[in-house]
Amino acid sequence: MFDSQFFAFAGVAALLVLSPGATMVVVADAALEAGRRAALWTVAGIGTANATLALASAFGVSAIAHRLPVVLQIVSIAGAAYLAWLGVRALMRALRGATAKSAAHHPGPKPCATDAACDSSIVAQDIRRANAAPRTSSVARFGRGLLTNFANPSVVLFYAVVVPQFISPRDAFLARYLLLGGTHVAMSVIWQGAVGVSVGTFAERMSRPTVRRWMDLAMAAALLALAVKIAVS
Repeated sequence: MFDSQFFAFAGVAALLVLSPGATMVVVADAALEAGRRAALWTVAGIGTANATLALASAFGVSAIAHRLPVVLQIVSIAGAAYLAWLGVRALMRALRGATAKSAAHHPGPKPCATDAACDSSIVAQDIRRANAAPRTSSVARFGRGLLTNFANPSVVLFYAVVVPQFISPRDAFLARYLLLGGTHVAMSVIWQGAVGVSVGTFAERMSRPTVRRWMDLAMAAALLALAVKIAVS
């Protein structure tokens, strides 16, 4: 079954996996917010969603999207709203960082001796706040990954429309579809996992609050832009 059709699909799938999109941004956001472990749980959720959508399409459930276009419209609205919510969360993280820096530089009677001392103070405050705040559970991170792809109409259409184009009439449909779908799922998990670990490692070692704040702002902008794109498409 590893014929020219398979390798053509693998090339298309690789291009789609490597291209920046909603799932990539959500994984990077999780890594930036809470590190590598959170990112990997998010990747696990995304991979599970991909596998579920692939199985549903293989057994014909995705035909509903063709017969009832309103289903995709609902998915688009839900996906846009969810990404917008994640974008607002990232924006609030950046604003909290700006507030912490302002407070560190203007604490009243005991100002910071140097900028480095202020940065150290902010880092200490961030650590205390993170330890005191309730942590997002691994299950919640997994659920975030699930919801990201279940509410992404482009992923639904990929499995419903693109994958069948690489199955010829002489192929055993189910076996071929599972091979192609599994290939895409594996590519996604490997690439997104690598991105999550890389961004998480960088975020965990990055101690300067100014850089973290700009990263949060960039993540917020990306998430909100994707929300708008999905909403108007």
